[in-house]
Amino acid sequence: MNVERVMEEYRRYISENINVKYDVCFKKLPPAYAMHKWVGAQWTYDCLYGIPNDMDAFLKFSLSGSIYLGEVGRGLFKWTGGCIWNRCLYGFPRTSNSLLKMSLDTGQIEYIHLSEGYRKEHHYGGICTENGILYQPPRDEKHILVWDLKTGKTRKINLVSEEENTIFRYCGSILHPNGFVYFLPEMGGKVIKLDIKTEEWTFIGEQIDAMVFDAKVAVDGNIYGYSAYCPGILKIDVETDITEMIHKEICPGAYGTKLGINGHLYSIPGIGNYVWDYCPMTDSLKTIYEFTKTELKAKYAGGASTKNGNIYGVPAEENKLFCLNVQGNYSEIPKELYRHFFCDCY
Repeated sequence: MNVERVMEEYRRYISENINVKYDVCFKKLPPAYAMHKWVGAQWTYDCLYGIPNDMDAFLKFSLSGSIYLGEVGRGLFKWTGGCIWNRCLYGFPRTSNSLLKMSLDTGQIEYIHLSEGYRKEHHYGGICTENGILYQPPRDEKHILVWDLKTGKTRKINLVSEEENTIFRYCGSILHPNGFVYFLPEMGGKVIKLDIKTEEWTFIGEQIDAMVFDAKVAVDGNIYGYSAYCPGILKIDVETDITEMIHKEICPGAYGTKLGINGHLYSIPGIGNYVWDYCPMTDSLKTIYEFTKTELKAKYAGGASTKNGNIYGVPAEENKLFCLNVQGNYSEIPKELYRHFFCDCY
């Protein structure tokens, strides 16, 4: 892939839609009884699919209505984030010892079991390559967990030797068009940069307090992500490998960072009471919505963008869908740009 060509097309597309605005609205859902219902979502064939976290079923939302699909059992933090590959929807294991799989054609549910199980939360989210290789960053573990979706087999990329007592906590992942995966640390850690061709990896930048669940590639080619529990926005300069928290005057409280077709980055409101709008072209930051009457600590967690640029956040503790709708004239997102910049695994 020619990265420069893709970035140039991306910048051209954003310039065509630079004046687009977004409006906040909400969509009702049928009653659902779970603490943290869904975390992460995927959009395909005009439907939004929420990944069951505590919930016992997938969410399937379309403009014609909403239903809950499958029966996957109760339990805390079973799966977090997911992907679509080869016409199947996957939920990434967090406390579960199985990868969750649902056919988009038949609705059939499968579980791809780990040969060696874990006793607690072990990995959080991840990314999936075009070839069906899934990388999950550690959460109180010593290794990156790698799944091959073609075979269902797993392997480990060790960050330290098995004999060492060191464990790692990461909570976000992003695949850049440059062919590197960036794993985002929680507190006092360094970003991990992994080459998906060679699987060579390295720690980059300084130790930072990030707590970023989801990040995006902006038109300058750098990575940005709103923090959930720390001050500021994470910035990764992909040319220099410098990592820093910018705009530490705010505490976003975001459980997700989504890209608008105007090039702005929007926060998915988690513990925070504001929806943030950050423009990386001008380094300007503002709020576009405030929640005034809520005590919920995890309103929404992750979501997905549609092909026409609308953004959805799926409810964790909330009971309705969060929506950012495009206002005014716009052009639909080209397929290649959607895959590289607007689609994610959270």
